[in-house]
Amino acid sequence: MKAYLLIALRLIHVFASALWVGAVFVYLFFVKPTVRSIGLVGPKFMQNLTTRTRYPMFMVTVSLLTVLAGAVLYLNTSGGFNTAWLSSGPWIGFTVGSLAGLAAFFVGNFGIGPTAGAMGALGQKIAKAGGPPSPEDLSMLRRLEKKLDQAETIDFVLVSIAMLTMATARYWVF
Repeated sequence: MKAYLLIALRLIHVFASALWVGAVFVYLFFVKPTVRSIGLVGPKFMQNLTTRTRYPMFMVTVSLLTVLAGAVLYLNTSGGFNTAWLSSGPWIGFTVGSLAGLAAFFVGNFGIGPTAGAMGALGQKIAKAGGPPSPEDLSMLRRLEKKLDQAETIDFVLVSIAMLTMATARYWVF
C-alpha cells in the first residue's frame, strides 16, 4: 500500500478515534451528571443535544471512520495475516484493541443509540400528554435509563481498552 494512503488512513483512524473516545468521556463524566443535576430542563437539554447538534450522527460517523480505517490498517499491518505477525506481541495488542473497538462500535450503535431514541420518544409522549407521566411510562423510562446507563458504562470500558491497547500494541514483546 502506498505510504501516502497509509498516512491518510492512520490520520483518519487516530483523529476519529480521539474524537470518539473524547466524546464518550465528556458525555459520561460531564454532560450526563450535569443533565441529571439540573432537574426538569435536563431532558430538554438532551433533546436539543441529540436533535439540533446531531450528536448521535457525530458519534456514528467518528466511530464508523475509526473502525473502517482501522480495519484497512489492521489488514495492511498484518501483511495479509502473515503467520509471523500473527504470533507477535503487537498482533495480540492490535487484536485486543480491534475487538474492543468493534464491540464498542456495536454497543454504541445498536445498544446506546436505539435505547436513547426510545427514551426520547417516550419523553416526547409524556410532554405531549401535558401532565405527570403515567406509572407505566415512568416504569418504562426507568428501565430504559438503567439499560442506557449499563450500555454507556460498557461502551466506555471498551473504548478505553481499545485506546490503551492500540496506543501501546507496537511495543508489546512476547
